[in-house]
This record gives sequence, C-alpha cells and structure tokens, in this order.
Amino acid sequence: MDEYKRALTAQRFRPQDVDLTRLEYHIPLLERLDAVEGSSTVLYDLYQRRYVFLTPSFKFLLGYRREEAMAEGPEFFYRRMHPDDLPVVLDTVTRTLRFLYGLTPGERQDYKLGFDFRVRRSDDRLIRLLQQVVVLEQDARGNIWLVLAVNDLVPGGSPEAPVGRSLRNMRNGKEYLFVPEDEGTAGPRPGLSKREIEVLGLVAVGMASRQIADRLYISVATVNNHRQRILSKMRARNSSEAVRYASRLGIL
Repeated sequence: MDEYKRALTAQRFRPQDVDLTRLEYHIPLLERLDAVEGSSTVLYDLYQRRYVFLTPSFKFLLGYRREEAMAEGPEFFYRRMHPDDLPVVLDTVTRTLRFLYGLTPGERQDYKLGFDFRVRRSDDRLIRLLQQVVVLEQDARGNIWLVLAVNDLVPGGSPEAPVGRSLRNMRNGKEYLFVPEDEGTAGPRPGLSKREIEVLGLVAVGMASRQIADRLYISVATVNNHRQRILSKMRARNSSEAVRYASRLGIL
C-alpha cells in the first residue's frame, strides 16, 4: 500500500496547469454513455486524488451506495476486495503508473491496462470484475491527470481464479510488464488459439457456422467445436457474451 500511495503522489501539480473545463466536457459524455452501457464507469482525478465521476450503474454491479464509494474513492473497493487479490491489484496499478511516468506525454494515452479481480457485493457474494483503465487527460505540463476506468462483470467468472492482468499498447498491439514470461500467467486473456480468435471474429460480424466453415475451408463440426471451446475458455454463456468480453479485452 505504501508503494502504491507513493506512485499516486509522485507527480507535482500546479493549479494553473489543470484545465477544469476538460472535466466539465467529459462528464456529460460519460453520463450519456452510462445510459446505453451495462458497465460501471469511473473517472479518477490524480490532481485531487479522488473520484470525480462514478456512474449510477455501479449499484447494479455491487449493490452499495454510490455516495459512499464517491466519498471514499478506490479504498472503498480495496476494503471489499479478496485479500489474495488486493496485493496484486496494488502492484499492478503501481507498476503501471511508474511505467507510464517514464514515457513521453504523447505516448501515455496509447496504453490500456486490463485486470480482473474478486470483490464482495453488498450481499456478501463474491464476484469477479474486469477493469480497463486508460489515461484520459494530462495537464499542461504532461502530468497524468484524469484516468478513466470501466468495470464489467466477468461472464461466469471463477471465484477461485487468481488476478489476471495485461498492459497493452493500443497502437501496436504489444503487451508490456505483465507478459506470460514475466508473470507465469496470460493475464486476463482467456488463452484462445489463433484459429479460435479467427472463428470468434467471424461470429462477431454475424456469420453462422456454415458460413464460417466455408470461409475457413473447414467442416461445420470443426467450427462448432471451436465455438464450444471458446465458450469454455471464456466462461461465457453464449456467443454474444464471448464476443463482448473479447472486445473488452482487446482480443477482437
């Protein structure tokens, strides 16, 4: 926790460098996004070190009072996180911030952090959330200012699985910091093969199994086998859920 707090406070802000009109610009857009999305969207202000936006849909994910989470900030969730996951999540955020601080301001918004973790709902049920984080705004001196985080329920998420994490450059598709050789894990990616990703991509554009079979020169039975393995690996209940989750992870 100490290392995490040092990373949060490593930047030095000056009030004259923070354009608060940018915050006023983003919040109405996030409110409209919340009306059509089932995700919970959070906007964290590193200058003020507090949440400046938390969507009303938050209550559907956890059932707690939104006002309490807004007032307390990330610590609200940390106190309800599985004790085995909390150190990994803090390490993930800390290492990512330090990595981003070492980049030029022009590069920082090219990266997306993704990690999943276990957290308790208000009814004490343990669920798994996928959080995706990007730098939304920097101040006039290039300090990371506004950070956008989107939370989604992991479909069929296992309550026993450890934290998965990845840091991806959205321009070149490469992963950093939490690659399998480094961590012994594939991060939040479900471990789909290249062929399974190909099949899922065709499912995403509305192709039926017969059409996919014709496109890839394989049998319908083989396509269906791929589809079943995809659902199993992603712990998804149906193809639509698998496509949505894969899109969130940046696989598609």
